[in-house]
Amino acid sequence: MPNPSDLHISVQGLSKKFSRSLKKSFLYGAQDILRGIIRIPGSTTLRTSEFWALQDINFKLYKGQTLGLVGLNGSGKTTLLRIISNILAPTQGTLTVHGRIAPMLALGAGFKPALSGYENIFLNLSLLGVPYQIIRNQLPSIVDFADIDDALHAPLGTYSSGMKSRLGFACAIHTNPQILVIDEVLAVGDSRFRMKCRNHMNILRKAGTSMLIVSHSAITLEALCDECLYLKKGQLIAQGKPSEILEKYEEDALAPLHDATSPPTNKAGSHALIQLLDVIPIQGESLKKVPHWTSGLQGSLLIHTRSQAALTNVSISVMLFDASQPGAPLLYFTSSRDLGWLTILAGEHTIHLTLPIVRLVTGNYRLKISLSQGPKRDLLDSIDDIKIAVRGPRAHSCLYLQERTWRLPDDIVSTPVLNDEPRETDFDDTDDVP
Repeated sequence: MPNPSDLHISVQGLSKKFSRSLKKSFLYGAQDILRGIIRIPGSTTLRTSEFWALQDINFKLYKGQTLGLVGLNGSGKTTLLRIISNILAPTQGTLTVHGRIAPMLALGAGFKPALSGYENIFLNLSLLGVPYQIIRNQLPSIVDFADIDDALHAPLGTYSSGMKSRLGFACAIHTNPQILVIDEVLAVGDSRFRMKCRNHMNILRKAGTSMLIVSHSAITLEALCDECLYLKKGQLIAQGKPSEILEKYEEDALAPLHDATSPPTNKAGSHALIQLLDVIPIQGESLKKVPHWTSGLQGSLLIHTRSQAALTNVSISVMLFDASQPGAPLLYFTSSRDLGWLTILAGEHTIHLTLPIVRLVTGNYRLKISLSQGPKRDLLDSIDDIKIAVRGPRAHSCLYLQERTWRLPDDIVSTPVLNDEPRETDFDDTDDVP
């Protein structure tokens, strides 16, 4: 059981509501201020255009503990961090904070482009409540950590975005915080700087700093967090080990497969359509209601097409993306590269694409399928935002499952890692783990 004296944050029955109407939000705000002045409790009912961004949130954060927050966009994660950071006031409930908070919600917030980096350090830390003499003492360490020696006295407007982020991160962690509140700002700078950030955060954790982290990266959450909180539509629906919460979150995040009963619109106005698509985990076994592949087993796609006339020089492209992270496709196949140009006769056809072994790790992905024609890739039709899941044993800190064998020399021995030892990753060149 945690020691009650080590309690850093206590959230009890916390709720927050907003108005979707700008005019009504001013009116309601004035009414709520008046209620506060004459000590009338806030209304528990929603007025016109209002909605609950958070409702009845309860949790505790203890010294040295790291909690992760997961949830789809709009679930209330950032609102909760802003309330804890004293940027927003809750509508209901109580928030008790014991310790100095360093909010890292937007690195460099409050920086002035016309001022130099030197002047912005004093401005930023003063806004965070750090006394002048302590800022002077910390200045060499901040400059060295941010690696901006050459540009220290140049206007901030001449800094690159990476330099500004490094300076914002360096200022935040040099406030000697007891509580760090972090909202998607861990992947800043190059690999060397991310390694420096990661090591300093571990120093803070070992010294007893508690952390509350919002991230869409499962790698970050599993590497850094002791527990995770799962927010869904403003409500806390689960709390527990990161692996268990992430599995539940990924399961809920999987949207239904593209509706095969409603053929997609022919975006290019041609005579060829991708009529529907099936995802099958094992050859011959179609699972439309549970669209998924299984790691380590065969996975297939059935692409059904319909054409009113014969088409030549056709190519089929398949792109697969991580559903939780923007960026380049993880997989990209084109039939023209693998097979050459296709000639599709008039009528309906079913094209099979089979992966002998699916090596993707457990998670949610997005497929984009398109038909194009000719070397200029004139688009005939495409389907985007097709949701697909990969199920199987959870993997840690990677995107793909890969068989491997280690060979050690005789003078190196290995010792089993106990389940209760802290999780660590050795990555220093990933965008996900600082």
